[in-house]
Amino acid sequence: MSMQSSQQGTDPKIWAIAVWVLYILGYLTGITMLVGLIIAYVKRSELSGTPYESHMTSAIRTFWIGLIFGIIGIVLTFVGIGILILGVLAVWQLFRIIRGLIRAIDGRPIEDPAGWL
Repeated sequence: MSMQSSQQGTDPKIWAIAVWVLYILGYLTGITMLVGLIIAYVKRSELSGTPYESHMTSAIRTFWIGLIFGIIGIVLTFVGIGILILGVLAVWQLFRIIRGLIRAIDGRPIEDPAGWL
């Protein structure tokens, strides 16, 4: 059984798993999510035509939507509703990250990488 590989010889599956693991670690360290974002941007075109291209698009979208709603949530904590927004955001992000990781491990694409769920 041959493995699908990128131009450098690294299995695309490894890149997708690495991005999602870095996103999870971002909850502990903060900075690793940014490293995952950079990898997703760099590898998205290289993984074009593979099931893992959708993972890179989904990871990029998860980061930017999370950042925007995170800023909104922080600003609105002064009014009280921000805590609710940040809680919903954390659940939403974890759902997307865990789903992405599971699909990457299984070798399946994200059906709608530009969608909200």
